Amino acid sequence: MLINLWYVAEWSHVVKDKPVKAKLLGQNFVLFRDAEGKVSCLSDVCLHRGGSLAGGSVHKDCVACPYHGWRYNGQGDVTFIPSRGEAGPIPQRAKIDAYPTEERYGMIWVFLGDLPESERYPIPPFAEYGQPGWRELQGEFTWKASAARVVENGIDMAHASFVHPVFGHPSTAAKNYIESERREESWGAHTVVMHPPAFKGIVRQFIRKERQTTRVHPSYFLSGYSVRLQVDLRPGWSTIVFDANTPVDEFTTRTFAVQLRSFFRSPIFDKDSKRRLMQIFEQDAAIVEASQPNWLPETLENELSVQHDRFMSGWRATRRRHIEEFGWQIDSQALKPHEGFKTFTIPSPARRENPEIKWVLDTVPLKPATKKRRPFQETMTAAESPQVIEVGAVSA
Repeated sequence: MLINLWYVAEWSHVVKDKPVKAKLLGQNFVLFRDAEGKVSCLSDVCLHRGGSLAGGSVHKDCVACPYHGWRYNGQGDVTFIPSRGEAGPIPQRAKIDAYPTEERYGMIWVFLGDLPESERYPIPPFAEYGQPGWRELQGEFTWKASAARVVENGIDMAHASFVHPVFGHPSTAAKNYIESERREESWGAHTVVMHPPAFKGIVRQFIRKERQTTRVHPSYFLSGYSVRLQVDLRPGWSTIVFDANTPVDEFTTRTFAVQLRSFFRSPIFDKDSKRRLMQIFEQDAAIVEASQPNWLPETLENELSVQHDRFMSGWRATRRRHIEEFGWQIDSQALKPHEGFKTFTIPSPARRENPEIKWVLDTVPLKPATKKRRPFQETMTAAESPQVIEVGAVSA
């Protein structure tokens, strides 16, 4: 699990007038809205006696602990200690970690790390969201698998011919090929040409012919452990699935998915579209959750790969670079002896901004970088297509 990235903590519509608990990167957080409707995110622990802030209540711009009533504002500062009265002094150390938040695509994104704003990777683009000509639906799925494996599965088109009957035939697996590819420091995109079967159903059978040449555009983003998958069924007819895969802990992933379609935009088709989306997740989960080891191997030392796997290898290389050169990986093994005995927190930007404060809680241990940080060299194929360059572009 990596810090210093944006992750989705919850759907926007879930956080209303009460605090909401969220678990990310193995740690607990509380989400709440202030009087202006802005979402704040704090570590979910009261500094006084360890109470869960998520079990408390919201008072104007603060969340109050249910145990002794201590109040925290959106910056993590204690603003009121009831036992000391309205004018009672507040200790300088009475400050919990608070994290930057943004609401995009119907989701609450939280930056979990201490990097200044200028050094953060952006939230992934999703240009079609909220635009006319698209029908939107949301879906959610929880995996018993590491988020890195879930992302790799989402961009691996070679498995579609065997796991998803709607996407391919085993007999055409050798005919599918990578048409173009690009990889930058925190994201990658490529286009795959596939030959899937015709859709079944009285209406859907007219969308695509048997083994019709189809272009699929998978992209991955380190921020949010996000995957964007666009399938061009025919000119002007596309479906896009954008999902953010949040590491709840090392072996649990919560996927927040938004599906858009530029055809059959009537609400009467939503139920069937949602069913198909969940069916795909279930088909994938049956494979991914049984894979060994459960987490994504850091190297290919105990695996064999072929040329068609190079895009997935790019995802691994992107993630590995931020482990080996940046030192962003949480040391989960170092945390294990403390489970149930000590509370940790993810480092927040305020820790860098306020070095004079002796913070009450310790931050999670990180694995130290093992290599010198090097300038990134982007990679791409000569036959690069506009869909790859303009991540989020709609092809027709």
